Amino acid sequence: MAKSQASFQKRGVKHALSNEREVSSIPRYYLDHDNNDAPDSAHISADAVSNGDNEKHWVYPSPQQFYNAVRRKNHNARAEDMDVVVPIHNAVNEEAWRRITEWEDAWKSDADAPSPQLVNFVGRPRDITWRAWFRGLAGYEMPFDRHDWVIVRPRSEDDQAPQTMRYIIDFYAGRAPSSSSTNSPVSFYLDVRPAPSSMEGIAMRLHRWWMDMKLGADQDEERDVFDAI
Repeated sequence: MAKSQASFQKRGVKHALSNEREVSSIPRYYLDHDNNDAPDSAHISADAVSNGDNEKHWVYPSPQQFYNAVRRKNHNARAEDMDVVVPIHNAVNEEAWRRITEWEDAWKSDADAPSPQLVNFVGRPRDITWRAWFRGLAGYEMPFDRHDWVIVRPRSEDDQAPQTMRYIIDFYAGRAPSSSSTNSPVSFYLDVRPAPSSMEGIAMRLHRWWMDMKLGADQDEERDVFDAI
């Protein structure tokens, strides 16, 4: 597909931004089969596209859309940075979804159960979680962003209502880049866990804690650091 370009003029500097959007690997859940009752999302990635087999996936904003959204929020942004910022944004979201599916796979009792789907998600950067607050007291940096993602667990039987689960994601800056290298990867630490607002969310956390203790899993946060690019 040929990339369409949109030109942006700012202070006499012209930089072309792509309008091409990338389809994510994250399946999107709709409330009815006709896709006429889609929930709203407070995030800029609010559209879905068909992959040809009647399944829908979330689609990420183009560099032009991302830039426009950042500017509307009165954040400092440079058009020439979008070709780097947008792939990082997409990679972080893909990793967040991978962590969520890990939680779901470890919890479900039926290995053949349908995979979860994302209903909606919202950014809540000003709402600090208790875990992030306690980490701050311990001397750690505070997260630079927080999202709440609501997923649905589709049922195998038509007469069974799907279950929902809300996940909390705190986003932290990862390892500092090496001063000796100009090509150091950009890394992030994602703290992904079920919200403790339901008994099931609490049970999932306790189950993860018990399995980590039983298997002697490394509790160091370094295991949750990943390189976005």
